[in-house]
Parts: sequence; C-alpha cells; structure tokens
Amino acid sequence: MARVAQRPEFWAVVVAEAQAGGQTLEQVAAKHSVTEAALKYHLYKTRRATAKPTARAARVLPIRVERERESAPVEAQFGSVRLSFRDGCDPAYVAAVLSALGKC
Repeated sequence: MARVAQRPEFWAVVVAEAQAGGQTLEQVAAKHSVTEAALKYHLYKTRRATAKPTARAARVLPIRVERERESAPVEAQFGSVRLSFRDGCDPAYVAAVLSALGKC
C-alpha cells in the first residue's frame, strides 16, 4: 500500500474526501490505511498550493523628467516635497531614494 499512497492521484482523492466533511480526519485516514499525520500534511500542502498569493501589488509613481539642457539636474516631486539630483548622480541612488519615498 505504501507505493499507492505516494501517488499524487491517491492523495487528491483522500484529501478531497477529507475536505468534503462528514467524517473526521481520523476516520478518513483509517479508511485509506494512512496515518492521520500524513493526511494532515497533504491537506496543508493542498491548501497552500491553492491559496491566493498575499503579496502587495507594486505601486507606480508618476515621474516627469524635464531636461532643458544637457547638464540639467533630475527633479522629482511628491506632493509638496521636491527633490533635485545633480547631473551625473548615480541612478541606483536616485532609484533607492524614490523607492523609499514611494513607500511612505
């Protein structure tokens, strides 16, 4: 029975039966000759696989770049806060500052 119990199809049937209700997990496990711990593990695994992701969606902030001349500074405005970065400033630094402000 151990080989059959390892098949995903087997566990799909057992988990569906356990989720349907009407019987305790102990009864379902005994009926299919598996341990209650193994059944709980596969229930958890199934719930986790079908759960919706909870990650937050990334916010996109509007940025307007105005260049009057070749060496103009880069400016960004968040509400009443206006930032100015010198020409030649490291783009990674600018991105990090804007990202941090976007999280506020």
